[in-house]
Amino acid sequence: MKAVVVGAGIGGISTAILLKKVFEEVTVLEKNSIPGGRARYFSAGEYRFDMGPSWYLMSEIFEEFFSEIGQVSHPIERIKPPVKVIESKFLEKQYGEFTGDDIDERYLYKVKTFYDFSKNFIKKEMTLLDFLNKEVITNLSALLNTLDNFNSMYFKDSLIRKAMGFSSVFIGGSPFKVPAVYAMINYAIYHQGVFYPHKGFEGYVKRLYEIATKMGVQFKFNFQVNKVKIDGNKVVEVSSDSEKERGDVFIFNMDYFYADSLLPEEYKVIIKGRRYKLSPSAILAYIGIEDKLDLPHHTVVINGNWREHFESIERNSLPSIENTSYYVSYRAATDKEARDLVILIPVGTGTSISKELVDAIIRDLEVKIGSKIKANYLRVYGPEDFKRDYNAFEGAAFGLAHTLDQTGPFRLPMKNTKLKNLYYVGQYTQPGIGVPMVTLSAMIVSKKILNELS
Repeated sequence: MKAVVVGAGIGGISTAILLKKVFEEVTVLEKNSIPGGRARYFSAGEYRFDMGPSWYLMSEIFEEFFSEIGQVSHPIERIKPPVKVIESKFLEKQYGEFTGDDIDERYLYKVKTFYDFSKNFIKKEMTLLDFLNKEVITNLSALLNTLDNFNSMYFKDSLIRKAMGFSSVFIGGSPFKVPAVYAMINYAIYHQGVFYPHKGFEGYVKRLYEIATKMGVQFKFNFQVNKVKIDGNKVVEVSSDSEKERGDVFIFNMDYFYADSLLPEEYKVIIKGRRYKLSPSAILAYIGIEDKLDLPHHTVVINGNWREHFESIERNSLPSIENTSYYVSYRAATDKEARDLVILIPVGTGTSISKELVDAIIRDLEVKIGSKIKANYLRVYGPEDFKRDYNAFEGAAFGLAHTLDQTGPFRLPMKNTKLKNLYYVGQYTQPGIGVPMVTLSAMIVSKKILNELS
């Protein structure tokens, strides 16, 4: 039998590896020229950049994945501090900072209960019946309350409250909308730790690609799937403008909305008229720098009125410069070979790159660290680039937001119920956004496929 995976993101490659243990043939089709999906990488002269993920969390999930495929886990290094959060005003050096040293133990205990509760569900395809069981009902307040309200119960200090809330951005939401149960991420960050994969996420993607190719998985790059051929109630072939690929089982790791647009009306999954809540998009500045900077590996800068920034995302508009919060990845703090600086500004999906905003944020960071950033290279990436490179619906950076009505069984399904051999993996489906979650998604969908075939 032959499995065809469309999309060489981390979810797609991981699924291909897991299926190759059973399938005689596994082929991965990728629209871009290299593997990784949103975890791609690029070089510019002497500089190398991870384009997407930079947080390696929940390391036990990766250990479980590598154990399942009979491989040694990818080497990682713990980052200390896990993150530095700064609260200030735009272009002001004076600020408060938080690194997690004095976090309330009662809070960590509580979010550990969320973490333990969630672990029972994120490792399987959750059904409506699961959602109605006793354990879920016991933790109902964690689902109905917002992350910001929950954090406010433990922290009066606005800086710490915001530090505990900014993690919501990386699961595609706002602390004012995301359910409190996602405070579990803070347990992962401040107790389990944040790690750096050897040679960054470029190294991690290349490791997956190497394992896959050694197992016999075939990759075809620059293969933009734009047509799906159906016979009866099965997908039999996908094709680009110039190539075709037949198979017995198909797993789509491409953007869910784009994939759905390729299906005839009677086979579509996306419900017409339903208002799906998307994650923010992002403006990213990839900067090649000359000198070392006084920065930790991960920094979050909260400027001015952060609620206004999140409201601008809801409005699909750019935040005002003085109220723009942002994230900074400085790998050289951990990786002595790295010479890159990446700034991520969460923005609404309907926005465009603003050079004025990017320049202002670079100036603000210079003020905060008290030194000039000598940039030899600058590339700015935005919502339209997400659309072009990943067929990202409306330019969303992370897929579906983690709201209550898009959690667990309410996310997009892992299998097309009208086509018996079409499955989905990645950030749109269960369990959700982030590298650990799409790795779990690969483990769940591959087991589902093998169980149904047997």
